[in-house]
Amino acid sequence: MDGSRSYVFRIFLLFFSIMLAVSLLLQTILYSITGRILREQMGNKCLGIAISVATLLEQNTDSFRDYLHTLDTNSAYYINIKANLEKILSGNAENIAFLYVEQRVSQNDMMYVLDGDPEDSPGYSKPGSIEPITTNRRIAYDSKAPYVGKFVTTVWGHLLSAYAPVVDQKTGELLALVGADISFQQYQNVMQNQIYVIIGNTVIFILLAAVLFLLSSSTIERRLFTDSLTGVYNRSFFYNFLRIQLKAIKKKDYPVMVFMADVDHFKKINDTYGHPFGDKVLANISGIMNSYMRKTDCLARYGGEEFAAIMPGLSPKRAGEVVKRIHKAVGNTITSDEKDGISAQVTISIGAVQLDKSANIENAIKHADIALYDAKKTRNAIVFYDASMN
Repeated sequence: MDGSRSYVFRIFLLFFSIMLAVSLLLQTILYSITGRILREQMGNKCLGIAISVATLLEQNTDSFRDYLHTLDTNSAYYINIKANLEKILSGNAENIAFLYVEQRVSQNDMMYVLDGDPEDSPGYSKPGSIEPITTNRRIAYDSKAPYVGKFVTTVWGHLLSAYAPVVDQKTGELLALVGADISFQQYQNVMQNQIYVIIGNTVIFILLAAVLFLLSSSTIERRLFTDSLTGVYNRSFFYNFLRIQLKAIKKKDYPVMVFMADVDHFKKINDTYGHPFGDKVLANISGIMNSYMRKTDCLARYGGEEFAAIMPGLSPKRAGEVVKRIHKAVGNTITSDEKDGISAQVTISIGAVQLDKSANIENAIKHADIALYDAKKTRNAIVFYDASMN
């Protein structure tokens, strides 16, 4: 009996040792994956804040230009913008450590022109303060496009920085960069909480804990950026993605097509078969459409039975072919509900527009909508916008 107990104990120790080794390996892998996902999510959050500030400054570039020439900290413009930056920074204290606006003054130097920190804060940079241009900044200045860097050591600490260009919409001139930084301590604080979750579980439940963690991360992302019914992106993400693509268009000759699709006679489907089946139709259609999209594209549920998509980097001919294939595939698909013994074959109407350097969010949506309206006159049609449709 004692020998049996000793043998069982040795087996248990062996099993525990193996599970502990596996646990340590998985924790190392999870730490790496979690860190990568967390850095990406925090970097995207920084970039979103920087883009918002850049958009605010671009709304009145004349006043911003005047301020850049004078750096008058007593002006009404400075006082107003400074207050806005402080409000944004304090409201996002968990997500960013620094928020500022800078201007390139030479090949290797930049100058701070606005800072979100209070003037009595140790992190405050007075307008006119000069610093060397870091590698991440240089990429943002040279590309004139939104950019998220990696953690690097600076005079302000170990930071991950995101930059958004402030561009004169009339001339295309790069006026300044908006920077938003995450401190390594902020990253570590969030990361530490995730590690506690992993380590706090027993060896037996380590795999379950890892799965739950990854699922929780993906759930947060889905809630922020995707539509709960169809699983495609939501309207908010669509607008943010479109804003980034419009900046890319202004930087170089970069083809981008936007199209909007509307399910034909969708109200009749709901009235005939009920809303649950209508939801199934929408989910089915979005799945078909998404299967034709690349990872670099954006398909979003715009509202109700309407979808919107952005396809960057494809020639007009190639993008048009994709639109036609999507239209045909949806029209050839039957949605069925075997339990209730019902089925329906639906079609969609599509309005598409090829964007150019003169495009902005308002006219991009407007022109796609005009084309969609024209397509819906006959239903089950595709219309590509041209200037004569105005």
